[in-house]
Amino acid sequence: MKRNPLIIHTGCLCVICFVFLGISKTCAQSDPFQWAGDGLEDFNWKLESENEVRLLIEEQDEVRARPVNLNAASEEDIARIPFLSTFQRKNLLDYLNEYGEVFSVFELLAVPGFDSAMIRKITSYVSFHEVSHSPPLTFRNLAKYGKNEVLICAGTIFPRSKGYRSAEALKEAGNVNFYPGNPYGMSFRYTYTFGDRLAIGFSGDKDAGEQFFAGAQKNGMDYYSGYISYSQSRILKRLIIGNFRAGWGLGLTFNTGSSLGIYPCFTQEFSLAGGIRPTQSVSEGSVCRGIAINLGAGRFTMSGICSFRKRDANVIEEDPVTGKASAFSSFIETGYHRTISEISKRGKVPEFIFGGNLCFRGNFFSLGVTAYSVSLGASFQPCNELYNRFAFTGRNNFVAGADFNLFYRFVRISGEVSRCRNGSVAWIAGLNLNPDPRFSAVILYRDYPPGFQNMYSNSFRQNTNCSNEKAWFLSLTAGLPLHFSLSMFADFCNFPWAKYNICKPSAGNDMGTLLSWQLNKSLNIILRYMYSSGETNIVQENDVIHGTGKESTDDFRIQLNWFVSQAVGLQSRVEIKNSRQGLKQKTSGWLMFQEISMKPVKIPLKIVLRYSVFDCPAYDSRIWAYEPDVLYGYSMPSYYGRGIRACIFVRYACGRHLVFSLKEGLTRYNDKNIISSGLDEIDTNWKLDLTLQFQIRL
Repeated sequence: MKRNPLIIHTGCLCVICFVFLGISKTCAQSDPFQWAGDGLEDFNWKLESENEVRLLIEEQDEVRARPVNLNAASEEDIARIPFLSTFQRKNLLDYLNEYGEVFSVFELLAVPGFDSAMIRKITSYVSFHEVSHSPPLTFRNLAKYGKNEVLICAGTIFPRSKGYRSAEALKEAGNVNFYPGNPYGMSFRYTYTFGDRLAIGFSGDKDAGEQFFAGAQKNGMDYYSGYISYSQSRILKRLIIGNFRAGWGLGLTFNTGSSLGIYPCFTQEFSLAGGIRPTQSVSEGSVCRGIAINLGAGRFTMSGICSFRKRDANVIEEDPVTGKASAFSSFIETGYHRTISEISKRGKVPEFIFGGNLCFRGNFFSLGVTAYSVSLGASFQPCNELYNRFAFTGRNNFVAGADFNLFYRFVRISGEVSRCRNGSVAWIAGLNLNPDPRFSAVILYRDYPPGFQNMYSNSFRQNTNCSNEKAWFLSLTAGLPLHFSLSMFADFCNFPWAKYNICKPSAGNDMGTLLSWQLNKSLNIILRYMYSSGETNIVQENDVIHGTGKESTDDFRIQLNWFVSQAVGLQSRVEIKNSRQGLKQKTSGWLMFQEISMKPVKIPLKIVLRYSVFDCPAYDSRIWAYEPDVLYGYSMPSYYGRGIRACIFVRYACGRHLVFSLKEGLTRYNDKNIISSGLDEIDTNWKLDLTLQFQIRL
């Protein structure tokens, strides 16, 4: 009799869990682990936007690398701490203003809305250094009191893909479609800090396949970035020269950053405002480069940005005299410059952005005005498709908007309205209620017309851009008896115009329910159900005109998080995903993994082991799962096919000045003998990825 592998593996996971439950009944009094991927998989549950998730991880790791000192934090600094809602940030700021310095993370339990679970999430992002006056900025003091940090990272994949193994043969045959560089991705980051006043960062990145001090990369790395940031407590709040991110209000008018609250999900936070902040991001398409300044006088703050950079683009027309691009169809965000084709698209379109924000903060409210203009060195001409009927075209655009934020006890009302050059007006408004620390609710409405043209808008939405949608979003979180917690959300969205893969106006609904049971301080069980439905084109054989039909996905997950002791933690998960499209048969996929985290109390060592089994035969039923990785690393594999994956993460601190990290993952497929396609094709059924990182602190 043939046994169902899903039942077999589920039984194995249950046995493992019960064995560990029998070993120890103690409750950890401290939380040595921060579960990797908190919030990230929910953020990525539907759109699976790799660039957005990578940007979010970079921003979070920048805070982890330089935690926010709560004893000297401003409102903008507290806004950088992830996972906190608006009310939690406000309560934390009020607590700091009233009681002064904080000496331990356990003091945060006295802040309304904070519990042990939330404190566990933010522990890596905050610090409690004593407030001290920085010495004068002299060369002697800069050398004596400044802190230096160097981060060196390298990674590769085995076995080699077609683009590397065939390089020599392809050269001899005259073929130009191969990877001329070595198969190693490399990067470095150097950071110098002098208290909270001066910071200098410089970084470089080379992707696998790109050349190093040769060919198109004669200067070594393919991409360099850097900044100088100076802060002062009075009028000059911050001055940045180099690479930076900026965003104000709810992000509808201008925002180049990211947040957990961009897409409909369980998050209670939909405010994206972060002001200006320096960045060493190696994501080439997500930053500004130039000068940013933030000034303050009393209750007024004023920010200004000036950015100039050359962006990669798909050029469709060139000037016959100068050879420069005169029209392009899209920007390229990958940052790859390996093949001749990719190199030919590098830096083709100059971009100049000039703008700023003026904000007034009262005791219970804030008002802001944001405006910016963008000038491109070539005319933007997107592909001639029905869904691009109202898309931005041309070289210049101007967008202006206003935002407000009103607090009254447990009520928060926020909104932003924005107008682009063609006269189209978009707006978003939300009501957030938090009458009790164990209860919160969000009601939000957004109206983004099809003609709203803003390439630098990054606000709450379902679409890729903030246009062509009208929707109501409802969210609720409540603490229940017996240590249960329930979260629900629903997003009812209409699309007034055609979208990609749907040739008519349509509608789409997203819903989710999450039930969490905190049995004790160390054991937590989570049940999560997500549902998404919409309309899409249905392609049938020999059809001249495609019909439309309904598509939907539902995803069920059960997860156990258990801190066995101060040195051992477990995470177990079973996830099942179903997908339907039109009259096609339903496709299903499932994923199970067991993760063990070990962190000895007296040894500066952390080890994370994960073993995954998956069976996702259809592309529509693939499942994503975030994996622990090195600092600034990104690992969220897509489980598509049938097989297993095992990974290990090791982090060891060699004294106070050196930290070594290793990430290794092995994937083996049972239903295929070739992985990927094109130059990335690997003609085996297994793949090994390896990443090494060294962090030096002086």
